[in-house]
Amino acid sequence: MNQTIDQHFDDEALFEYAEGTSPIAAEIETHLSGCAECARELGEHRELVQVLASADTWDEATESAAAPRQFVIDVTAFAEKSKEEDARASQLCDEILTGPIAWWPTRLRKTRDAWTAGMVRQLLERTRAMLENTPAHALQISTMAIEIANELDVIAYPCDYVVKLRAQALRDHATVLSFMGRHLEALASAEQSQRLFAQVPLPEYDLARVAICRALILRNIDRIEEAITLTREAAATFLRFGDRGRYLNARVTEAAIVLERPDPRGALSIWLSVIDDPALESLTRSRVVHNVALCYSDLGEPEKALELLRRSIEEFAMLDMETERTRSRWNLGQTLVVAGRLKDAIPVLRQAWQEFEQMDMIADAGLVALELAEAMLLTGDASEVPAICRDIVTRFSRAGMTSRAITALSFLREAVALGQAKPSLVRHVYEFLRELPAERPRLFATLPAGNPARD
Repeated sequence: MNQTIDQHFDDEALFEYAEGTSPIAAEIETHLSGCAECARELGEHRELVQVLASADTWDEATESAAAPRQFVIDVTAFAEKSKEEDARASQLCDEILTGPIAWWPTRLRKTRDAWTAGMVRQLLERTRAMLENTPAHALQISTMAIEIANELDVIAYPCDYVVKLRAQALRDHATVLSFMGRHLEALASAEQSQRLFAQVPLPEYDLARVAICRALILRNIDRIEEAITLTREAAATFLRFGDRGRYLNARVTEAAIVLERPDPRGALSIWLSVIDDPALESLTRSRVVHNVALCYSDLGEPEKALELLRRSIEEFAMLDMETERTRSRWNLGQTLVVAGRLKDAIPVLRQAWQEFEQMDMIADAGLVALELAEAMLLTGDASEVPAICRDIVTRFSRAGMTSRAITALSFLREAVALGQAKPSLVRHVYEFLRELPAERPRLFATLPAGNPARD
């Protein structure tokens, strides 16, 4: 039995998985998707496997019969040191990361004696946890992680550990920047991460992870074919290292980028090939269900799409993924409109609008509101449309929308006031706003210098 009473895998099982010799790899992959502790332990084992595979390690070992034993002693000591650093860093993070985010860097700088690799690791864990719901907080934390990583003494840690940690911090920082729509900054950070990873022994696995990050950024700046190539190469690397979970995620990402070509049939083929794989984690599976629904909608099969979208709304709700749930609800409303079921679509779009506003996602809320107005005009009921348009303009003006977007919305508002608004005009404004080239959220100007989310 390779699991403890608490149902965690022991070191031997995780080490075999890390070196690609585990007879229960599929079982471990499934467990890792939901266990942060075992995932962290696996990362340490992978680093050990990389060191053991290095020719330099064994060249040095032949010079002294005592070297192999000393090496094991050093690795054990480092593992204990890492656990101690993580424990202290976790406690400090709980104290530092409270209140306004503008306070966090100052608090952190008062704890310079605790600026360790463990602090960087803990900050990166917090970054990943906050990304989906509070990206501005995640950006601040990843910036702090980079600052500490750059201050670490490379002599205080074994091998190229510090270089690798700096690369990891830059990779996660790039992910946050991309999520927030700051794609050129994200690409620069990802490329810097790639250069650092290339300096360490056996970098292929980590370079594959950076490749996925770069692919997602390239997709957002319309470099689609480059992005697809990166995901395919990364998937092959993950499979070679025995990491089926990341292999599947790479394939899922490839399909999402293929859809941007646009090639819904090609994307659908990839997603259907992985949707029932037991190694696919629950959240990713729910996203695949959502994306398959979008493909069916694009391919003119709305009934299949509607069934899957209702399923994804329920699954995201159970997973407590509010943003994903509301996006699925938005797509459900869009698909109902396409299917000609306008009366069913209106309450769904109204609910999605309200939910986006409650999450303070103003850009998405405005786009849903425009689709709601269009659906009402298509039914011949324009009674609420003027109020909807006024609300959009007011909220977007307060949030700092770019001047071109304000002009387009003001034009729509005047047309509504004069009784000249038609569904085609609302759709035209909607498409114009969606295509505005700017950082995410797309409709808004760049944050001013000095904002905590930028520093």
